[in-house]
Amino acid sequence: MRNPLNSLFGRLATLTVSLIVAVHVTSLFLVDRERGRIDAEHARRGILVAIQARHDNGITASRVAATLEIRFVEPANAIAEGCPAPCTGSLGPIEGDLLRVMPLGSRVISDHATGSLWVRYGDEPYWIYMQNANVPGYRFLGASLIMLALAVVVALLATWQFQQPLHRLAAAAREFRIARRAPPVREKGPAEMRALIGDFNQMMSELAQSEQERAVMLAGVAHDLRAPITRMQVRADMLPDTNTRTGFLQDAESLSRIVTQFLDYARDTVDSPPANVDAHCRRHYGGGVGDESLVRLHLGAGEAFCLPLVDLDRILSNLIENAMNYGEPPVEITTTARGGIHTLTVRDHGRGIPPDQLERALQPFVRLDAARGGDAHCGLGLAIVRRLTRYNGGQFSCENAADGGFQVTMTFGS
Repeated sequence: MRNPLNSLFGRLATLTVSLIVAVHVTSLFLVDRERGRIDAEHARRGILVAIQARHDNGITASRVAATLEIRFVEPANAIAEGCPAPCTGSLGPIEGDLLRVMPLGSRVISDHATGSLWVRYGDEPYWIYMQNANVPGYRFLGASLIMLALAVVVALLATWQFQQPLHRLAAAAREFRIARRAPPVREKGPAEMRALIGDFNQMMSELAQSEQERAVMLAGVAHDLRAPITRMQVRADMLPDTNTRTGFLQDAESLSRIVTQFLDYARDTVDSPPANVDAHCRRHYGGGVGDESLVRLHLGAGEAFCLPLVDLDRILSNLIENAMNYGEPPVEITTTARGGIHTLTVRDHGRGIPPDQLERALQPFVRLDAARGGDAHCGLGLAIVRRLTRYNGGQFSCENAADGGFQVTMTFGS
């Protein structure tokens, strides 16, 4: 299963959201702490004003207390008036801030539910009750969470938009790698990204043009060879000596097969109707009977496994011809289906290919004579099959079978 965090979007999103949350929580803590100090200072000044007014004039003290929302409560009535029991003092940031600037013996109780303060200032014979002296932090929690959620959403959208050009570039590179023609990638994003996409589009255009020129040249050479090869076959057929005639005809046939491979490799895939793979194999390769059959079928993919008819025919003909010429019969064709994934496997029972030569065997025009010598071939069979498999959205792999022989596996589907 693909790890969603192991992608550019996943990692950028994780980093961005983590930073936003960390900055938000840190800022909230620092702001709340600083706000607590300011509230404590305002409370201290209000208490001093109220105490001074009480000492100077009772009527003035009442007016000041009403203005500052302060009440003077006798110690015996404190709990009854709402002082949190046992009404002896509490510990917290605002309590600490107040006690540091009050006389010894002072006590402070913070009612966090209402934001009120109970203060026993020094040796004063009463409690001072202040309403709304400290606004609880939880009152801002809803707004804080809304801002955090909006910031995360905006960050995720920005991250998604940032990685989209690179995602399109990677998809185009993948399509080009498997020989599919992809349209130029739209230049969008930061300046560096637009420059990268522009260079990629230019490179893809130049490579496609070079590939097209090579294919046209190869197809032209192969096509021009058809006529002299045909004349050679006609003239060879007129030779009186049987052995000489047979040799010339075999050489001409070898040249004809090489030309056919050139044309198969050079031409692009063409649109053709889909064909059921199992039915196609039965129709063209299911004529053998018993253990003596050169081609054995193990077909289990069912009706859902279909490929373009022309491409399927080219894939099977190249693989079976390679198996017959380079390997040993019987050639086994196997199809399977599991979870929406279809597999086509072609296997011979020859000597196989040395493991260190497997990658070379897939390169065009490479012949491994030491492992699979033969005539009338120019090393294009596996290259053609891999190209057609990738063009049809499949994955190509080849290996030596554990119990002998060489096998090619093509996997199609999600």
